[in-house]
Amino acid sequence: MNDISEKDIQTTLKALKANRFEPVEYVEKAEDAAKMVLDMIPPEVKVGIGGSTSLMQLGITEELIKRGNVTRTRPEIFLTSSNVITMDGKLVNTDMTGNRVTGMIFGPKQVIVVAGKNKIVKDLSAALDRLKKVTAPYIAKNAGLKTPCAVTGECNDCKSPARVCAVTTIIEAKPRVTRISVILVGEDIGLGWEPDWDEGRKEKIASEFREMWVKLRAVSQPG
Repeated sequence: MNDISEKDIQTTLKALKANRFEPVEYVEKAEDAAKMVLDMIPPEVKVGIGGSTSLMQLGITEELIKRGNVTRTRPEIFLTSSNVITMDGKLVNTDMTGNRVTGMIFGPKQVIVVAGKNKIVKDLSAALDRLKKVTAPYIAKNAGLKTPCAVTGECNDCKSPARVCAVTTIIEAKPRVTRISVILVGEDIGLGWEPDWDEGRKEKIASEFREMWVKLRAVSQPG
């Protein structure tokens, strides 16, 4: 896709609702998404945060830490982004360890997913292609890992213990006991682009990701 149209966004929202994710919301601006998420989380509720540059960009992670909501154990709400969202309403994610994707599926009573429109792709095939050609290689490269994809820029089905895409999940619909809310934002947030997008747009996404990645790794360190 050359870009994400208003029709694509509406198709995605409709599909997410059909797959029983709820509530499903759309906001044009990043600051509106941040306010919506913070309003959804009561001051006393403990929140787990999956590693997400999107949440860092929106200022949500920092604000929840200030409010004292964040916990590393037994959260009531799990907050994260999604690597990719398909236009037929699937959430597709990949992890090295699996702690983030596990938290999205089972454990917390509620999961809140926040994602920019740049995360939307046509279908599952395009989603897996995005993970292999953009998401995993770029994360590996910025993390300083010595995986083949960090060098070539594309997945080689490596056997490296540092492999970023060791665990890939496809959430096709709401899990039976976990409520998943999705907030789509009409801006580019986090890591995700298509090869045919304008180079300036891709570099803007990449540069903001690199900046947030440094902060994310600092926040993620114990102590």
